[in-house]
Amino acid sequence: MASHKASDPSQTLLFEVEQTRHQDGSFTVRPKRLTDGREIGVAAAAKMLGFRDRETVYRLIELGEIRAWKPKSARGNGKWRIDWNSVAEYKAARLEAARRGES
Repeated sequence: MASHKASDPSQTLLFEVEQTRHQDGSFTVRPKRLTDGREIGVAAAAKMLGFRDRETVYRLIELGEIRAWKPKSARGNGKWRIDWNSVAEYKAARLEAARRGES
């Protein structure tokens, strides 16, 4: 993961958060984990690529067209995390191939 300097005022940090709603209607947000903003889920990848279903994304992962991994979990059923850059690169390559008239 990239290192982040708190003294750099122009840097954006992304956190996964836990939100707790209180009886009075207020809520508390607590950061759980710092992320680099470069990993997305299957649904986000499908949307980014313009696919209606997730199965196409799973197939691209299987073919090695986009980089993805499953984090370890206690039950062994972690959700796929997909490298945002690999999705952007795949999308750009598809657009370039379409521009050249390739499929």
